[in-house]
Amino acid sequence: MAHHLLQEGCAVVGIDGLKIEPLPQQWLEQPIRDWSSLQEDLDERILLGFGGVAEYGITVRWDKNFLKLIYLTLARRPNFQIFGGVRLGGTITLENAWELGFDHVCIATGAGLPRVVPMGESLARGMRQASDFLMALQLTGAGKRSSLANLQVRLPAVVIGGGLTAVDTATEVQAYYVRQVEKVLARYEAMAARSGEEKLRAGLAAEDAEILEEFLTHGRAVRAERERAGGAGEAPNFVPLIQSWGGVTLAYRKGMRQSPAYTRNHEELIKAMEEGLYYGEGLDPLRAELDSHGHIAHMVFRRMREVEGRWLASDQDLRLPARAVFIAAGTVPNTIYEREYPGTFQLDGDHFQTHVAHDNGPLQAVQVAEHCKAPEAGPFTSYGDRSGHRISFIGDTHPVFHGSVVKAIASAKATYPQVMHALGTLAAAGDFDLRRFQQRLQQVLSMRVLRIDRSNPAVTELWVEAPLAARNFRPGQFFRLQTYESHSVIEEGTRLQIPVLTVSGAGVEGDAVRLLILQWGTGPRLVGRLQPGDPLILMGPTGAPTDIPTDKTILVVAGRWGAAVMLDIGPALRAAGNRVLYVAALAKASELDNQAELEAAADQIIWCTGSGPLIAPHRPQDLSVEASDMVALLCAYGAGALPGQSTQGDAGIALNSVDRLMVMGSTGLLKGFQKALKAELQPYFRADLEATATVGSPMQCMLKGVCAQCLQWQI
Repeated sequence: MAHHLLQEGCAVVGIDGLKIEPLPQQWLEQPIRDWSSLQEDLDERILLGFGGVAEYGITVRWDKNFLKLIYLTLARRPNFQIFGGVRLGGTITLENAWELGFDHVCIATGAGLPRVVPMGESLARGMRQASDFLMALQLTGAGKRSSLANLQVRLPAVVIGGGLTAVDTATEVQAYYVRQVEKVLARYEAMAARSGEEKLRAGLAAEDAEILEEFLTHGRAVRAERERAGGAGEAPNFVPLIQSWGGVTLAYRKGMRQSPAYTRNHEELIKAMEEGLYYGEGLDPLRAELDSHGHIAHMVFRRMREVEGRWLASDQDLRLPARAVFIAAGTVPNTIYEREYPGTFQLDGDHFQTHVAHDNGPLQAVQVAEHCKAPEAGPFTSYGDRSGHRISFIGDTHPVFHGSVVKAIASAKATYPQVMHALGTLAAAGDFDLRRFQQRLQQVLSMRVLRIDRSNPAVTELWVEAPLAARNFRPGQFFRLQTYESHSVIEEGTRLQIPVLTVSGAGVEGDAVRLLILQWGTGPRLVGRLQPGDPLILMGPTGAPTDIPTDKTILVVAGRWGAAVMLDIGPALRAAGNRVLYVAALAKASELDNQAELEAAADQIIWCTGSGPLIAPHRPQDLSVEASDMVALLCAYGAGALPGQSTQGDAGIALNSVDRLMVMGSTGLLKGFQKALKAELQPYFRADLEATATVGSPMQCMLKGVCAQCLQWQI
């Protein structure tokens, strides 16, 4: 698509979700050959939402030099720009595109939300969507020996599905598992030599210790096989080891010959089976069975039987050991922009309604074409404004070209003449300065560190200059933060790259976004190594903004993570005339940061520490207690039994005056409140109380409906 469009003078391509590394300047300065048709003074500016699945969906072990060649070929064109970390609907909206001077938007964001298999315990620990696994393996670099990224996989593993994605997932699980246990063993030995094994294991829970020992044992077996093979002068054979640990099973509800992988590319399925995979035919998933830690231990399937060419359910079940389960049951087209901005597009089922455009006439809705070679596939959405702007959609977002990379390429070839014709109907742009246009885009779509505050060891305050992201941010939204691999230093064989981090916005200042990074884990601690001016990726904002009512009484219960969110939503709530009671649940007083700002964000605060010294209140209406159970604390507060509560007088906010309860924290905290509001907390609140909850989740695609990491317990 980009090849054809750029020959016709498109100026800009926006990248949504594709990991982009800056190219060395000398690569971009090579002479351009055979591009005589490229015009320097064309007016058309096209924003193409370019799907990244070609990069991160194709298995990580494949040679992707052909993709690099396409990238280099495009990047050398003077009328072309490419930006990473740009989310359509977050960083940039359609209105932003027209304001910036674009003439057309082409949505090529690829496949959307993975299909969820209806079965018991579908969101248990150990369950993962196949697209999530493949994306994480590519985007985080977890498969590289030098990477700090963690992507935990256990064996035996079961992949549910019969398509090529299922086959890719199964083969990659096997290959990655070997690399994973090798990395764990190497890092464990290095750390144990420095700190001692006793200290290294001191903080591990029983389940963690069990998994560690499992990985170390398997890592030593892999090392022994490498040494054996090296001595024999042959390639190591890990298949017997993988199979002795339970192996990887492809489970499909029909027969192998009916599977999409077989009918579309049986050679790939043959090669996959040569790697030692197991294949289970006629298996329909019923439920997962969990161990004492709440982790998947077995998968239960209903056996299917073939009767006169049809696969029917039998009365027999099969119970397979499974420590990891990957769901590869297909996807639906990506139409999330319409869900985020209702009324923008007309939908036809799961996809955009297909339209055609004839000359200067209005868009005309058409039925979905029967096949990808139809003369009128309907490449346009229903969108059309008074200025004549139109939006096309191609590839996996389109119902005619969905499901195949080959068909996606065909969609580009079939669509670009119609896009160029539609551009010809727009009014002339007059004097257009291409270089100024490109400089403006570089300014608003690039991200860099503005300043950083490391004074508190518990939290790093980071200000990122990201003009469009700052402009579109609303209280309660969040971002995906990561750094470029090529800008990360290597120390002792380890690349100190910040992996994908989900971070909540804590406010904006001009063109800069404020982020508070809690110092949990390796990735967040690496944030402190950043310097002003460093480039990075801050994708977003995303997520639904917090609903800000007016003239209400709001109770916010939030832990350490929620404190960062309170710095932004608290002032917004108070500015709208609301009274805010904030319960700050911290493990220790040392975790507190920005106390004065938090006090300005709430009318009253109950400071809670799980242990150790109490937090000293600065205002007479605030309380400070030692408490780890927030439900019990609110019961005591409602009964007027908290220490110091009797001295508040009329300054305290009574629970029976609360209109809305907002809880931000772990799943356990949310479930506890869900139960307590119907039981012990019920007497203290009004019957018309509104209760909302927010739980943190890892993110890759930033709620674009691709990776499925956002799937979790929700009511």
